[in-house]
Amino acid sequence: MDNDPNIFRDSSQVIQEVEDQLERILQKKFRDVDSDLVERINREKEAARKRKEEIERDFEKEKTALTEYRVMVRDFEEQRAGLLNEARDRFQKVLKFQAEIESLAKSTVDEIKRVNDIQERLEALRAKTAERAAFLKNDLHERFGIVAEVMEEEPKPLSLDLDEELEKLRKIKELLAVESAAASLGRLGVPPADEEDLAVMDAAAGKSIPDIPGLQDLIAGPAFPRASEAPAGPAPAPVEAPPSGSSEGAGPAPRTELRQDLSEDELAADLENYRHIEPANGSGEIHYFQKDDIVIADPEKLLAAVDRTLEEGQRLSVKLGLTESPKDQFFIKQELINWQEGLRALFLRVVKMCEKNAWTLPRYTEDIISAQILRRLLERLSMENWSNLEEFAAFASGIAEIRKAFQARIEARVPYLQALRQELEQG
Repeated sequence: MDNDPNIFRDSSQVIQEVEDQLERILQKKFRDVDSDLVERINREKEAARKRKEEIERDFEKEKTALTEYRVMVRDFEEQRAGLLNEARDRFQKVLKFQAEIESLAKSTVDEIKRVNDIQERLEALRAKTAERAAFLKNDLHERFGIVAEVMEEEPKPLSLDLDEELEKLRKIKELLAVESAAASLGRLGVPPADEEDLAVMDAAAGKSIPDIPGLQDLIAGPAFPRASEAPAGPAPAPVEAPPSGSSEGAGPAPRTELRQDLSEDELAADLENYRHIEPANGSGEIHYFQKDDIVIADPEKLLAAVDRTLEEGQRLSVKLGLTESPKDQFFIKQELINWQEGLRALFLRVVKMCEKNAWTLPRYTEDIISAQILRRLLERLSMENWSNLEEFAAFASGIAEIRKAFQARIEARVPYLQALRQELEQG
């Protein structure tokens, strides 16, 4: 079979065409890939652009909310500062009103005392007038036979009940102390008190009204005895027992002859055999000596209890001066008043027993510490308020004078102990 050169030429042409067609297909695929890549890139760019715009919108919203919150906080701080200033102003007014009430209470007592003094003078004048009228009537009848009628006695002026007035004033002060402090704490933004704080406030609010001194006790004598005003004179000498066999002093009940040569330690040990202790209405302890029906309160232990109370009061006074929180100040003042009330209860127990003639105080020091002096101290404890640091300092100063005079009197221990033992043994 002969070879035809056209056959090879046609085959090469066909191959070339196939190769060209494959090349075009390849180029088209490349273009398709590039086109997909470009479209995908454009889509990603668009998605990224939209995402950024969304983030920017969210950020603008957050900025707006932050700005609004900043404005709100500034407005709140301004309102809070205004309310705090207003609350402080009103709290100061409350304190001022309380001070005025205390001042008016003292003025009321003073005026009532003056009224009672005038009433006593009126009574004296009425008695003098009645006596003079009776004398004139008798004189006219005896000298001239004239029977004169004595004019009728004027009605007595109404007496004032000082006890009732004092009770009203004390109730007002207690209500103000609790309610005004609670209200001021709420206005000053102080957090609510916990259960312990509420219990303390409830106890303060529900505290029973202390015993009020009687009218005649309040109007009698100065408000406070000073040691320097005590009647001058030598200390009472210990009573000596009559010598053995002497007929002097003989009576229905024979007295026990007491040894006068005992030492200070022996006298103190002997007196300890008669010592008794009892609680004072839950406010400390009262020490007294008792033999049969004779009961003598121990003034040394009484002054020691006063010293402990004043030391605690001084500590609280210093703490109060260093405290700025109204809430803490309220509780410190309440604690001060509680210590004052405890001392008042202690004095009240001793005074009541002495006024009933059930107890006595040593005659050796009665010009310094007696039932009358304790009664006047009791009046101060009932009327004054230790949360007022000036009143507390004045009371402490007065007690210091009494303590100084008492210590000077019993510095010679043997005569004091001998007199106390003699009084206890022989009355």
